[in-house]
Amino acid sequence: MTTTTTMDWDRAYRAGDHHQYWELSACSPDLVGFLAAMPAAEGARALDLGCGTGWDTVALARAGYRAGGVDISPEAIALAVQRAAELGLDIDLSVGDVRRLDLPDEEFELLVDRGCFHHLGPEDRDRYVAEVARLLRPGGLLYLRGSRGGTFPFKPVDAPSVARHFPSDLFSTGPLIPFQLHTDVLKIEANAVLLRRAD
Repeated sequence: MTTTTTMDWDRAYRAGDHHQYWELSACSPDLVGFLAAMPAAEGARALDLGCGTGWDTVALARAGYRAGGVDISPEAIALAVQRAAELGLDIDLSVGDVRRLDLPDEEFELLVDRGCFHHLGPEDRDRYVAEVARLLRPGGLLYLRGSRGGTFPFKPVDAPSVARHFPSDLFSTGPLIPFQLHTDVLKIEANAVLLRRAD
C-alpha cells in the first residue's frame, strides 16, 4: 500500500505542485452556497479539516464563524497564515493530524472537509471519524466532499464507505450528491454529503 507522508505534502507545497493538482485559488463555490443556506449562529465555531492554503477557512470566517483550520503540512499552514493576514481575518490555523487533534471535546458546530478524507485508508478513516465525533457538539455538522472514484491517490467517498465509517448510532447521513470538485487545473468527479452528529 502506498501512503502519503507529511514530508510528501511539504515537498509538494514548497515546489508549488499544489497549484497543479488540488489548489483552488478561491473559496469553494459549493461551500459558499452551503454557508449561505446555513447561517452561522452567534459565536459558532467551525473547523476546516485538511485546510491546505486556507481558502475554505476564509469562507468560514467570512460567513461569521469563529473559524479554524488544521493541516498536516507546516508549509500549507504557513501559506494559510499569510493569506489570513493579507485579508485581515482572525483565523486560528495550526499544524495537526486529523486522526488525533489537540483540541477540546465538542468544540465545534461545523466541520468541513474538501479532499482530506478521500486520502485516508480504512484504519485512518476510523480514527478520523472518531475525532469528528469527539470534536462536534451534539447536532453538529460535517460537510464532507471527496472523490467518487478510487484511483490513486484517492479512496472513494461513496455510499459503502460512508456507511462503513460513519455509524448510524453516531451520525445521521444525508444523501450523497454527485458534483465536480474543481481545482485551478482539474475537475474531479466527487460526492458531497452532510452528516449530523447524534444529539
